[in-house]
Amino acid sequence: MTADDRQRLMHLSLNLSGVGRHTAAWTHPASVPGAELDVDHFVQVARVAEEGLFDAVFLADSPALTPGERGVPHRFEPLTLLTAIAVATGRIGLIGTVSTTYNDPLTVADRARSLHTLSAGRAAINAVASAGDRIAANFGLAAQPSHGERYARAEAFLTAVEERWAQAPPTGQGRPLIVQAGGSSRGRDLAARHADVVYAGGYGIDDALALDADIRARAVRQGRAARSLRVLPGVIPYLADTTAEAHRLADRLDAVQRGVIDPIAWLGPVVGADLTGHDPDGPLPTEALPTDPDKLSGASLAGLARTLGEREGLTVRGIAERLHAGGFGNIQTHVHGTADEIAGRLIAWFRRGVDGFNLLLPLQPSGVERFVAEVVPLLQRAGVYRTGYEAETLAGHLGLTAGDAGDTGDAVLAGPTPGRAS
Repeated sequence: MTADDRQRLMHLSLNLSGVGRHTAAWTHPASVPGAELDVDHFVQVARVAEEGLFDAVFLADSPALTPGERGVPHRFEPLTLLTAIAVATGRIGLIGTVSTTYNDPLTVADRARSLHTLSAGRAAINAVASAGDRIAANFGLAAQPSHGERYARAEAFLTAVEERWAQAPPTGQGRPLIVQAGGSSRGRDLAARHADVVYAGGYGIDDALALDADIRARAVRQGRAARSLRVLPGVIPYLADTTAEAHRLADRLDAVQRGVIDPIAWLGPVVGADLTGHDPDGPLPTEALPTDPDKLSGASLAGLARTLGEREGLTVRGIAERLHAGGFGNIQTHVHGTADEIAGRLIAWFRRGVDGFNLLLPLQPSGVERFVAEVVPLLQRAGVYRTGYEAETLAGHLGLTAGDAGDTGDAVLAGPTPGRAS
């Protein structure tokens, strides 16, 4: 049976993040003290996600500390932690972030291949063209490489990684998969050439579908099939017994966070302009904003700030608080409500063409446990989500063939569409 013979099903990825995706999650009574450096905690959350039949768990990373901006001064290196999770789980995929700017591609290729073999075909790397002067300083540089230099490096990096994997002896499990999340034009081109999965930012279904269409069009121009990759928009679900209670949870966490960092002071560097002289309750001065991506700390975030000002008429304060809410640099859709409401929202998006979602639960493990217990059964009842794993590998969960992922092995095991075109 081929993927086209099977019913289209929703894909879910979980962002693992210690006490939760929200920066103020540590203040919640359900938080677990010391979770960021507790291997057993991460294993527990991954097991809950596996009970919920998620395609994968995902670990983000930034190879530098950011004093005053994040509440967590230490974190595990992703591929190392995923190795521990691999031996404690049996089916769920394992996605770890690596910097293409500050790593050696052959070393990363071998480490990822090792994790892939140890996990019996469940590994992927999330390739990030790391930006920021703090990261650059951590590697002995006075300033970050330019936007163009970072993406040229990322292109050469992923090409070298793919060549290394192609030279490895066949295992029957395919190669590790490649995930990419760059929102700039260069980032989208990189994803179109190399990615099996794209993590998408933005607010709302229209943003998600527009990015999805753009990535697939770029993939076609690269000689790939339009449906040879999965695009998963990020969603931050606030789940509670009532919609009002869900909003109160989000508001309480956001208020704690605003008390630590002024979101207006934070927004200026993001959009590449000094906003201190502007009325915080006035419009974003778009005429003063640079368009050169080298002057922006995050091209996707800066573009979204412009969009929020122009499309929704938000003030400087409103834009800062919207982007700031739920964690610094958030460009994901926030949904609030009961299990029925959140499931309904995800199903509606899925039926309009979204492949699935990268879920960033504000609280962990409690938020993950509740999502699996309450939302997953509703998705299954609606017929849009698996009731059991049919595949052994991450490629199989996603409906990509092992052959398309690097060597011969299992046929298409799940999903509605074929994998990467040969």
